[in-house]
Amino acid sequence: MEERMDWMNIARYFYLTDERLQQVSRDFAADMRRALENQGGATVSAEKSYVSLPDGNENGIYLALDFGGTNVRASRIRLLGRHCYIIEKKVCQPLRMSGKYDYLSPSTTAGELFDFLARLVGQVAGQDQSYKLGHTFSFAVQQECLEDARLLSWSKEIAVPGVEGAFINALLKQALVRQGFPAIEPVALVNDTTALLLSAAYTRERVRVGVVCGTGFNACYYEPAWDMIVNLEAGDYGGFVRNRWDEAVDALSVQPGQHLLEKTVSGAYVADIFRQTLLSYFKTPDLPHFSTAVMNELICHDDDHQGQLAMSRLWNRIVGLDEVRSIRNIGAAIFVRAAQLAGAVSCGILHHLYGDGLVPPQFVAVDGSLLEHVRGALFMMEDAMQACQNEGVSREKQISAEPVLVKDGPLVGAAVAAAMAGEGR
Repeated sequence: MEERMDWMNIARYFYLTDERLQQVSRDFAADMRRALENQGGATVSAEKSYVSLPDGNENGIYLALDFGGTNVRASRIRLLGRHCYIIEKKVCQPLRMSGKYDYLSPSTTAGELFDFLARLVGQVAGQDQSYKLGHTFSFAVQQECLEDARLLSWSKEIAVPGVEGAFINALLKQALVRQGFPAIEPVALVNDTTALLLSAAYTRERVRVGVVCGTGFNACYYEPAWDMIVNLEAGDYGGFVRNRWDEAVDALSVQPGQHLLEKTVSGAYVADIFRQTLLSYFKTPDLPHFSTAVMNELICHDDDHQGQLAMSRLWNRIVGLDEVRSIRNIGAAIFVRAAQLAGAVSCGILHHLYGDGLVPPQFVAVDGSLLEHVRGALFMMEDAMQACQNEGVSREKQISAEPVLVKDGPLVGAAVAAAMAGEGR
């Protein structure tokens, strides 16, 4: 029988030295500049959001719709000004419910999908009242104003025909009228990363950067030269070294060669990377697939005996008690690298904003299950940011930017966008 691969010979391929993180950070900043200046060779984008930062004094009652995947949320939010808000009502409903309905399938019409969304919005609206609505819509769009955008392509299991190429908020407005809510006016459309930054900037001082690391990965920031938030599509960044397990996951993905950073750090892929490393560790041709949430549970087990039982059941094989910590260490190394790369990207954006000068004290807005639920992830992200503020192994220069988790970002950010649209900003 072929000898098992030592865990350290796997985990070391996920270890990023300070120098490698610094290189990623500098290169990401250079890639941003190429995108902003419309030069060739950029792997990230510089997509305009057509919305600036709020001043925290926006007020009023707004409706918010968060349509970013297979679950949709709607809310009525009261912005109080002075950086305060109240979520007065919130509902959530899946787009597919087994045996009852399926608004994801090709057999669903655009009208049926948007009627579903309109009914959900109606559940949080007061009877016969007029509202402005902000819409967080996290799919590829072509946008030329804050009010609306054309859908370029669906993703995330959605295959409803008749929507691609159409204006999203226009379809929503038509559905609201059909469902008896003609006084609800969709006035803003943003993606989830922009909504996160809007929400964070509304509730806190000194926020210029937003990072989402959940099922996918993205980052945005406030570009002073344009006086607006810029969406970077940061998951497309490709200027870093990948290992053979990363390459195996990419090769098996729907779009090989695309979204390379997202396939390295996001929840949709890190469990697949872990699985590929275990194929090497166990010297086996196959293992059952599992989710990133399950991966996190395995790594967080403090009891080795319970961990052994969980791993053996999951992979339908005998896992030795002496192997449990080795397997956890491999998975932890993958999570650590994801958090470090999120930190390097964040610092790259700060380098673009402030050059080699002092970075003013500020927060980096963070959302997403990988940074929120993986133990130690925020600390590793912040540590990577500290490393990238220096050169070589020195940690003399301290960066005063701190990652902070933002709750309800997609909904609150949509409401803030609606308020700003009403003010013509």
